[in-house]
Amino acid sequence: MSGPVEVWRLPAREFAAGRRVFAWTVGPDGRLAVLLGSEEDLTVRQGIGYVTLPCDVELVTVEGGSEWRTALPGVTVHPHHVALLPGGRTLLAAACADELPDGWERNAVVYGPDGWPVREFTLGEDVQAMVTDQAGRIWIAYGEEGVYGHHPASQDGLQGLDSAGRSLWRPRRAELPDYPQDGIAAATEGRAVWLAWLAQEKGSFLTRVDPFDGTSSTVALPVRLPTGFAVTGDRALFLRHPGELVRCHRVDGAWREVRRERLDLPGELDGTRAFGRSGVLWFRMGNGWYRVEA
Repeated sequence: MSGPVEVWRLPAREFAAGRRVFAWTVGPDGRLAVLLGSEEDLTVRQGIGYVTLPCDVELVTVEGGSEWRTALPGVTVHPHHVALLPGGRTLLAAACADELPDGWERNAVVYGPDGWPVREFTLGEDVQAMVTDQAGRIWIAYGEEGVYGHHPASQDGLQGLDSAGRSLWRPRRAELPDYPQDGIAAATEGRAVWLAWLAQEKGSFLTRVDPFDGTSSTVALPVRLPTGFAVTGDRALFLRHPGELVRCHRVDGAWREVRRERLDLPGELDGTRAFGRSGVLWFRMGNGWYRVEA
């Protein structure tokens, strides 16, 4: 079982020139995507980054040691989240959406391979964790402002949508041990999707969804508020802030902790997101991105 491997690092010359990371993700096929913008367009307040819109950004895609760059000019949605879709498309999404007199603000934009927008729609309010699967479906765990808010898409706490923003899956109340209150993280395992969420009363949970038949199952989350996680078969790996890996095995349907490992890597852990793709956990520390197997 090997340790973390560095996949990509923001070049020091770019950082010195004022290039900053606005968002990042990993696609279903294991492609790392990092959204870069100018420091002049970024304001950090209380540890949270706010981008001045509209602004020009650049998507850096890394796979197999190769790197591609695509300009996305004039972005008009706050890039809290970025995700990869089939056909070379990119999804940018703001965490929040305002209710306007003529309907809800469109807080998601799909860009084509050429970097120009091709579609926009509303994903709901308070998008906390978001991941896409191999078919281009979008899976979201919402925060409490969405759960207790007015947007119908957010009120169930968890949701699956197609790449046009149409709802495909929502949990039936009887399927969950408690009502979702806050999204934590998301991952995929083959065709299955895993959503980690905090409940109103009974702790936190992991819900596994099979997109093909819509069935789901939920078990207790073995690690409190992980930054991200990866699952493969009966093994799972959870990442905790400020830099700890927690390995778990599934025993009689429940996840049990078997080992903890401290990360000895340069830089501060990005505690806002990490992504699991079929047993591989991707995370960021400082200006470096890493992958580690569960």
